Amino acid sequence: MKRLNTKGFFLIEVVIAASVITVVLMLLLGSIQNSVEASQRSLERTQASYLLEEGAEAVKVVRDMGWASIAALTNGTTYYLSWSGSAWSLTTTPQNIGAFTRSVIFESVSRNAQDDIVYSEGTLDTGTKKVTVRVSWNVPSGTTTEALEFYIANIR
Repeated sequence: MKRLNTKGFFLIEVVIAASVITVVLMLLLGSIQNSVEASQRSLERTQASYLLEEGAEAVKVVRDMGWASIAALTNGTTYYLSWSGSAWSLTTTPQNIGAFTRSVIFESVSRNAQDDIVYSEGTLDTGTKKVTVRVSWNVPSGTTTEALEFYIANIR
């Protein structure tokens, strides 16, 4: 029986094993990185949701302090909510909350003969406003924005 020359096979086996381990580790690290990025995006969206809800409640508090302050606002102008330590107010100066910017836009509402809200024509309803609260923040690919639209009415 002839004996095969096995010199060098051990070195080839080590190189192949190291290559397989390297590929597995790279895939594992890529998966971990994707998980961390997904968790970060989820956290940011959750924080934005809380800021949207807080913004909606703050607008209702401003309304409850007096409808005249809401009725006097300019349609389509971007306002920002400001907390003074004891009360909410609206300002045109941007207010950042950490990495987030929250803005509020008020629009007039019109109603038809059946008292339904309409987007064109109709009669101006001075006791109702459409409100859009937006929260935006920067991400590596640009800016992300979440919005919440609702109506408020003069309830007093």
